[in-house]
Amino acid sequence: MKNKTDIAEVIEPNLNFSSTKSLKTTVYLALRKTIINGKIPVGTRINELMISARFNISRTPLRGALQRLRDENLLEYVPDRGMIVKGITIRDAYEIFTIRKSLDRLATITAMYEMSEADFKELELIVYLMQQQDKVGGNLASLFEEFNEFIYEKSHLFRLRDTIANIQNYLSYFRELSVHSKDRSKGAIEDHTKIYHYMKRKDEKQVGILLDKHLDNALNSILNEMDKN
Repeated sequence: MKNKTDIAEVIEPNLNFSSTKSLKTTVYLALRKTIINGKIPVGTRINELMISARFNISRTPLRGALQRLRDENLLEYVPDRGMIVKGITIRDAYEIFTIRKSLDRLATITAMYEMSEADFKELELIVYLMQQQDKVGGNLASLFEEFNEFIYEKSHLFRLRDTIANIQNYLSYFRELSVHSKDRSKGAIEDHTKIYHYMKRKDEKQVGILLDKHLDNALNSILNEMDKN
């Protein structure tokens, strides 16, 4: 970014100073979300003084937040430059999708035995909306996310939902990358449709096969987009 104030501008929408969380955690969460969403380009230097002055916060909690991001490999320290945005790497993508495969399988298979007929009707409606949005070029990423959130909710595995929440920002970023491909979008709709049907049939084997195929295809699409970027 040529203008240093741009960094503050993209961080600001994610800052919630009214939260009960500590200032260090508030700043950490805002920076983390902004970096994961790709709003700060890789290689950008995080100017502590500028951020501190812009939001009238002490540099002590800011440094704590930056160190935490460095521990997560989202930032790296470069001598004579300071903290530099490292962003999300291909290795991160592989790691996140390995985790997601296990979590999604557990949530989906558990949910299909917990769901009522009314629940399946609601899930069917989400799939229908995907198909309709695809015809008009609408926002599919939000519907894919809604499908996944619905399954996690109906699994009633609340600690599992807490676990997936820890990587939700990564998943949102990857989902946005994946739907950039028109072919991938159509394939994803077909995957969700089939997953719904096999969930309704209580076919664990096919659900597992489809989930693995769906996530492998999504990962390949994401890696292609990351390579372009």
